[in-house]
Amino acid sequence: LYNELHAKEKEIVTGVVQRINDNGDMTIDIGRTQAVLKADDNFKDKQFKCGDRIKVYVASVSNRERSGLSVKISRKSQELVKKLFEEEVTEIKDGTVEIMAIAREAGSRTKMAVRANVPHVDPVGACVGINGARVKNIVNELGNEQIDIVEWDDNPAQLIVNALSPAKVVSAVADEEEKKAKIIVSEQQLSLAIGKSGQNVRLAAKLTGYGIDIKSEA
Repeated sequence: LYNELHAKEKEIVTGVVQRINDNGDMTIDIGRTQAVLKADDNFKDKQFKCGDRIKVYVASVSNRERSGLSVKISRKSQELVKKLFEEEVTEIKDGTVEIMAIAREAGSRTKMAVRANVPHVDPVGACVGINGARVKNIVNELGNEQIDIVEWDDNPAQLIVNALSPAKVVSAVADEEEKKAKIIVSEQQLSLAIGKSGQNVRLAAKLTGYGIDIKSEA
């Protein structure tokens, strides 16, 4: 059983909700064993009930003499988003498009940077799908979590500009040694660039690995 589950480590499995405790912990049947999805890891993305099918990311599988088989599952991990895109987008599965970085605040918003490894392929378009069908399926699976897909760029300043989407940037200067960036936006774009409670700039900073200082032209 350990070998069977260990082969599924770092993958998505579909299970069935068996029991929901008063504290919100859910016992999930993932085949020949059960695992507990902790309440704080479920982040209230979707309201599940007993009997529902649920996709979870298998974070780790261990087999200890004293405690026996232990399977840690998650829906909060950014790896869940990555694996969902691998399942949904053929171009990611076959290596035409590569996910370069993901920053996630589970249940609220994810930013993902992608690049094409083949000329004339639109990496963002491939992930979004015709009429947004591909990304829509993943958004539905994650309980309407917002997903921003941006194009990766080896130039840090341009990558930061892309990461701050949907805000429009006037100028961007990135210091590669200090890992800091100075961004100028118009007065009208300032609140969009920062985002609600600072979320847009926070996720852009996580995605790029740069400290981002945003100021308006004024």
